Amino acid sequence: MLSLKADEKFLVNGALVQNGPKRGQIRLPDNNVNVLRLSDCLHPDEINTPVRRAYYLAQLILSGDAARDAGKLKLTAALYELDKVFAGTSLETQISKALLSAAEERYYSVLVTLKRVLPIEQQLLRPFTNKAHHNTLASAS
Repeated sequence: MLSLKADEKFLVNGALVQNGPKRGQIRLPDNNVNVLRLSDCLHPDEINTPVRRAYYLAQLILSGDAARDAGKLKLTAALYELDKVFAGTSLETQISKALLSAAEERYYSVLVTLKRVLPIEQQLLRPFTNKAHHNTLASAS
């Protein structure tokens, strides 16, 4: 069951669909249907971190912009790398959950799981991005 906001746009097997002016729900009886809310999509310009890269790979599979088999291989490889990085941390469970979802070809579940990791990754990278921004400003003067 997919609950939709008024006028919400989403992709169904790569085709753009828009809900009407009222909230609604649709039921997808077939598990082989790929659904992706446009509000869950990342723009290619935003793919600048390891978690965002894995998220984007899952997004490409759902949108039909990546071949399913090749996309699954790339996504699984990216998730294994994240699993190594976050081993022994509080994020290990989330990455393992995303890996399991990818293995089961439940790519929307991969997105949902990684979406929870995105703000944490941003916090972890903040000291490095602030430092890089400071170094850029210093070298420009």
